[in-house]
Amino acid sequence: MDIQKYIRVMETIKGRHEHIGWIIENARPTRRISRFTVESICLQLRMIIEDIAVACVVANANEMPGLARSLRGEYRPSRILRELEKINPLCYPIPMVENPEGRRGLYMDTHERPEGDWLTRDEIAEEYGRLSNAIHRNLKAYDGDSDDADLCERCVNLGQKIANLLSHHHITVLREDVMYRVLMSARGIRDDGKLVQGEVQVVQFVQVPDDMKQAAMRGERLDIEGIGARYE
Repeated sequence: MDIQKYIRVMETIKGRHEHIGWIIENARPTRRISRFTVESICLQLRMIIEDIAVACVVANANEMPGLARSLRGEYRPSRILRELEKINPLCYPIPMVENPEGRRGLYMDTHERPEGDWLTRDEIAEEYGRLSNAIHRNLKAYDGDSDDADLCERCVNLGQKIANLLSHHHITVLREDVMYRVLMSARGIRDDGKLVQGEVQVVQFVQVPDDMKQAAMRGERLDIEGIGARYE
């Protein structure tokens, strides 16, 4: 996995998310959310979803060079993920949460984030379609007044679900037999002594044991806690 390239994609997503915040913050003094404000937010969210799919390609590009080349000109998230999943069914980010009261060993105690507050793989196509409909206008858009405030609220909620997906996630690259832990705003001291404050950080997590790798290749879900326990 090209870690630096993956970090660049994550930094782009952070920049888009921050720009959405800037748009909303500057719209508040007017006490009115305009159609142009909503369209700007929809555009950035749409591009974030595209970037999520691109990040999955970047993570697997070294192991799937042929597929990565065939997807270089593709931007539709559903098609990108569908093609990747034919080879790596676990290419989508796995959102995690840390348990500060949990066990201490080689790694922090983490577990998969329960569904409900993050953008799942199954929601990608629906949300991307909604954003596209808001941006690409046609005659139906002028049949009556649209509720821009309601659409903006849905966009804010989607932005939070994306943040919950990516703020702390794992990426699985099966053919490297390794997982990567990704923190979108890491803080602390790196092994080389450098102070990290709010930067994207990607580190190797643990090797995936052979039996678990074979299970994952069959499409079974990886047991994150079980993997960590074997290395303590």
